[in-house]
Order: sequence, then structure tokens, then C-alpha cells
Amino acid sequence: MCKPRIISSSISTGQINVNKRLFFFVSLVIIAIIAMAYQVFFGKNSLSQQRHTAHEISVYQAKIDSLEKLIELRNLRIERLKNDSLYKAEILRTRYGMSQKDEKVFQLVK
Repeated sequence: MCKPRIISSSISTGQINVNKRLFFFVSLVIIAIIAMAYQVFFGKNSLSQQRHTAHEISVYQAKIDSLEKLIELRNLRIERLKNDSLYKAEILRTRYGMSQKDEKVFQLVK
């Protein structure tokens, strides 16, 4: 009768430890990549949140620009009211219906 032959493993315990370390390292890297991907797509500062914030900034910037233009127009009007007597007279006549002393006013009715 033949004796069964035992095949010895060619993998030593040193190689097993290296494989375990490599597996552990690769697992940590994969977990880190998954965590970073989660933060990029679903976290507090995700891409969609940044896009939304950029849109809000552009809307507010447009409002700021329009208000700056309005302030400039009002400052111009204030200067004209301070310095231009004809402009003041025009405002008083058209807006408030006033006239100068000894002036006859004709009102046209349509």
C-alpha cells in the first residue's frame, strides 16, 4: 500500500503576515476613498451645495449692482436739487402744481 503524500505549503508565515498587512492597508485606503467621496457628494460642503451657494452669490451681486446704480442716480438728483434752480422749479411745477408769484397758470383739459 501506498502512503498518502502530504503536500507542504510553500507559503511561509512571513508571507502570510505581509499579505495581511497589504489587505489591511488596501482596506484602509478603500474606506478613506469612500469617506472622501461621501463628503464630496453628500457632505456639508458638497458639490451641489457649492453650486447653490455660487448661484446665491451671483444673485446677491446682481442686487448689489442694481442698488449701486440706484444710489448713484439718487446722489445725482440730490446734487441737481442743491445746485440747479431750474430743476427745482420744474419739480415744483410738475409734481406739486406750484407757480411763481404773479404768474398765470393755464391748465389744459383733455
